[in-house]
Amino acid sequence: MNIYLERAGLLLEQRRYAEAEKEVKAYLAGEPTDAFGLALLAEVYLQQERYAEALPLAQQAVSNNPEWPWFYYILARALFYNKQMAKAREALQEGKRQAPDDSSFYLLQAIFAIYESKWQEALDAAEAGLALDPEDVNLLNMRTEALVKLNRTGEAAQVIDFALQQDPEDAHSHASKGWVNVHIGNYAQALDNFKESLRLDPTHEFARMGLKEAIKAKNLLYRVILRYFLWISKLNERNQWVFIIGLYVAYRLLLAAAESFPALQPLVVPLIVAYVIFAFSSWIAKPVSNLFLRLHPLGKYALDEDELKGSNLAGTLLAAAFFAFIGFLLTQSLFFAFLTGYFFFMLIPASGMFNVRPGSKARQYLLWYAIAMAVVGLVAIFLPQNGFALPLFGIGIFAYSFVANYFAQKDAHEF
Repeated sequence: MNIYLERAGLLLEQRRYAEAEKEVKAYLAGEPTDAFGLALLAEVYLQQERYAEALPLAQQAVSNNPEWPWFYYILARALFYNKQMAKAREALQEGKRQAPDDSSFYLLQAIFAIYESKWQEALDAAEAGLALDPEDVNLLNMRTEALVKLNRTGEAAQVIDFALQQDPEDAHSHASKGWVNVHIGNYAQALDNFKESLRLDPTHEFARMGLKEAIKAKNLLYRVILRYFLWISKLNERNQWVFIIGLYVAYRLLLAAAESFPALQPLVVPLIVAYVIFAFSSWIAKPVSNLFLRLHPLGKYALDEDELKGSNLAGTLLAAAFFAFIGFLLTQSLFFAFLTGYFFFMLIPASGMFNVRPGSKARQYLLWYAIAMAVVGLVAIFLPQNGFALPLFGIGIFAYSFVANYFAQKDAHEF
């Protein structure tokens, strides 16, 4: 192999991507059509998350040498990261056809299936890969995740324990074991798993996310919300919408029953109140709990800059609502009553936008939604003669759960 490519391969293994890029480009300067060099540069770009640049290189590599399975492996990933799922699966299938005994293609299929919430396909792909390589730690991790999503946590725990026997120093396996324990409800054990994962790899995002949830789960109220988050994450997009809309329909039916049959109110009203509290809590739970997480000796290091901003905003709105409420108690003024409600309900759009990735289109849209709600709410308070502002504010708060869920699903399919 050419000395440039040898050095590039070594640097790639060491995660020194910028240096690897220079070596591959030096080789391609003399061999601009070499398929291996093009594929290797595409791999370097994929590792640097330069997906748009990686795709044409991978396509050219396959075009120049369509009989090398590894090129299809790179092409499938490049297409996947460029959100071309149908073509990514075509490239994957061609790679599997050329190399049916290569377990890496089954790993990739499992990743695609997890991304598309196809849990059974993910499990089948992982098991097919493990039939070829029973000790592949990455495949064992994928099988674990699929089993968890299929509510087979007992089997998942056994699989991830086997993975850790194969490689006790694998940070991702420790994080996976932590998440299995979170789903089971063993939060103390999960916390130890995430700590070990972060000891092995302090940058491991999967473990950092788990560490936060395990710490916050010590709070009984947050634990209830966490169980809901974990449950709904196992549903595909269609079933998530069925649940959300079904819950709202049930809420409307309860309201109608309470109005039509006063005798049922003692039974119905608590259910309505529980629904409202649950719906409200599900949107503000993470930013508000992050506010308290900052008091934990480990939790404050688990939060990133964006999460700190979200908790700061949530804390500011809570403090403003508290002082406005004190003003209402002292003055009995409707102005302070409305101001209390304004700050309190603004927690929903202000907190919810931090549930999607910073810099994403979803974050941008939800930010504008929150700003619009803030303006409408202020108009309702300071210009009460405007009859439209207060109802519009109420409609906006109500509609937020549907709007935010739509953008959250869109955000989940961006990279």
